[in-house]
Amino acid sequence: MALKNQILAMLEQSRGEPLSGTALAREFGVSRNAVWKAVNALKAEGHIIETAGKQGYKLAEDSDELTAEGIRACMDGFENIKILTYKEVASTNDEAKKFCVVNSGERAVFIAEKQTAGRGRFGRSFYSPESGLYLSAVTHPNRTIERSVVYTAAAAVAAVRAITKVCGAEPKIKWINDLYLDGRKICGILTEAVTDFETGEVRSMITGIGINLSTESFPDELREKAAGLGSGVRRNQLAAQIICELYRLTELEPSAFMEEYRRDCFLIGREIVFFDGEKELRARVADIGAGCELVLDIDGEKRSYIHGEIRKIIGEDIKI
Repeated sequence: MALKNQILAMLEQSRGEPLSGTALAREFGVSRNAVWKAVNALKAEGHIIETAGKQGYKLAEDSDELTAEGIRACMDGFENIKILTYKEVASTNDEAKKFCVVNSGERAVFIAEKQTAGRGRFGRSFYSPESGLYLSAVTHPNRTIERSVVYTAAAAVAAVRAITKVCGAEPKIKWINDLYLDGRKICGILTEAVTDFETGEVRSMITGIGINLSTESFPDELREKAAGLGSGVRRNQLAAQIICELYRLTELEPSAFMEEYRRDCFLIGREIVFFDGEKELRARVADIGAGCELVLDIDGEKRSYIHGEIRKIIGEDIKI
């Protein structure tokens, strides 16, 4: 790891508390001049680093520059994953698809502060203002979890873990791809498969995770349904935690995380209106299956669904 990234990692870990140039030089076995140059390089990238007199350097509390270097500084492992960041992009999932065309077998993450053409399930538009975190990860299927629905479940668990650890909030999952906090949606997930044209086999999975952070102004159709996670979220730390959690989970069997998905899903036991692609059904959510299928109790009969949409939670003040 480059010296500037090692220093950034230490500044992140002790954010708000100064670290002396002498201590940093001793820690990394370099000169104080080398530390000074590395700090200036970080400042040039947009990180707000304050000089606290003889006490040294500290990362300002409001420093939130989203960069590949800043994300890597917060990561624990997975150093070989390519990370690309953007101020603005049409869709991080689309950038990931372009990457897969010419980089078969490689892992990469595409992260933007704003999307101009973000999308969700069923081709719907996904509101993606600049006050968010939009991340798409390229993974390659474990044979046991080729179905995109299970990748979506892994992403949901990864996002819940990351948000809980970094932000202290405890979001809940709405089957299949949304995270809610205090009854409002804060995160959406979209998983797409990249297939081989000749064989039809799935070559890669692209998992997009969009999180509302400090968004306060929503379009009329979302005003009562969506919310932001809150101000003061450190995007580099949150992105790094999501990346590490997601790649760890996608290397495991579904049984390693599906129980956690069930535990964090707030729908089990609730009455819902479900659209199966042809008609609406009123049912009780009985369970989430081992393959992330939604198990419904419809007039005493259990039915499982991989596809479909929950349109209403009956008797609950939750807008979906």
